[in-house]
Amino acid sequence: MQEYPSLVWHLKNTQLFEDLSEEDLSRLAEITPYRSYAAGDVIYRMEDPADALYFVREGMVKVSVYFPNGKEMILGVLGQYDVFGELLLLPSERRPNQAEALRDTRLIVMPESDFQTLLREQPDIALKFIQVMSTRLWQAQQWQAEVGAFEAPQRLANLLARLAHEFGVEVERGVEIDLGLTQQDLAKMIGATRETVSHGLTRLLEVGAVRRRRTPIVVDREALAAYLAAGDD
Repeated sequence: MQEYPSLVWHLKNTQLFEDLSEEDLSRLAEITPYRSYAAGDVIYRMEDPADALYFVREGMVKVSVYFPNGKEMILGVLGQYDVFGELLLLPSERRPNQAEALRDTRLIVMPESDFQTLLREQPDIALKFIQVMSTRLWQAQQWQAEVGAFEAPQRLANLLARLAHEFGVEVERGVEIDLGLTQQDLAKMIGATRETVSHGLTRLLEVGAVRRRRTPIVVDREALAAYLAAGDD
């Protein structure tokens, strides 16, 4: 894994702690150990105790919900500087979702008790935490709106546009999305079948919105936007 200057440096680059002094960050670093996970490792499962907040120092994390019938719904993919496990303050004290490392990942872990203390001592962090929670709620509402307003091909195009914006890397043919996500994973993110995703990728390839349909997927962001604006199916 790539090494970064210090834990203090990383904490400074996270939304929650960006306004803290170097002294406060140094104290915070003393109570936030690292944990490393290999690709495919489960970080926590649904119904596990909500006992820590996590910050991604390096790697990629998938957050999912599993239903009684065994089906999985992928809620999102998180990368460097992202925070997750933020629902640890819910009254249930149990995880409502599962987190899994998509690739080799190193996390900064803040125990729930220490986080509670920090919120009491640093009101500004409490406000930032509310902002994080509000953003996640807004994203969930946007997702519900997309499910109701668009058919599966448009949901796929919208998803690829978001992933390209958040994780994409400019390459010669367009923007590469190298997250190791399978077509089945994409299907779980848009509430569709793998076959529907396969057909959708073929259609996006035909209109030039996708330049490469196999992992790593390469997209043309302008063509994706045009496809969505046209309401093509």
